[in-house]
Amino acid sequence: MSTGERSLYEVLGVPPHASAEEIRAAYRRAARRHHPDAGGDPRRMSDLNAAWRVLGDPVRRARYDRELAARPARPAGPPPAAGPPPGAGVGPDLLADLLDDRPLRPTRPLEGWWAMLPPATLVAACLALAGAFVFTAPGLLALFGGLLVLSLGLFVLAPLRAMTRRDDP
Repeated sequence: MSTGERSLYEVLGVPPHASAEEIRAAYRRAARRHHPDAGGDPRRMSDLNAAWRVLGDPVRRARYDRELAARPARPAGPPPAAGPPPGAGVGPDLLADLLDDRPLRPTRPLEGWWAMLPPATLVAACLALAGAFVFTAPGLLALFGGLLVLSLGLFVLAPLRAMTRRDDP
């Protein structure tokens, strides 16, 4: 969990008395800027994740604050080298982070017809397939194929729509 000589609050750029919302906002802002998929530095992102892992959990944060208060004050001097030592971030903390299933933000259910459209098209595809066998109609078999592709696409698009929807007041 060590990020060198810097405190976890310094890694996120927040004061030690910051609220949980301020810490979360600082982490999200820094993660967008430093994420490797967005062209950021993987070591910096590893530091951010380590800081969030501790400061984002009230129990771990309280323990860290007690440890931070017990540390002697560090002497003034040149800033320490950036990034964790080689091999840092691998171990029980990484496993705990991978097993953490808490969402970063509240989940939103699908609403209205977006919730019913994917399963309804799948049911319609199954009915078309049954009709194609009962009536030996190749047209119904083609309808089944089209509805099946449509329903699979909707099963992907509907949750994506829910994730990207903004809750504007």
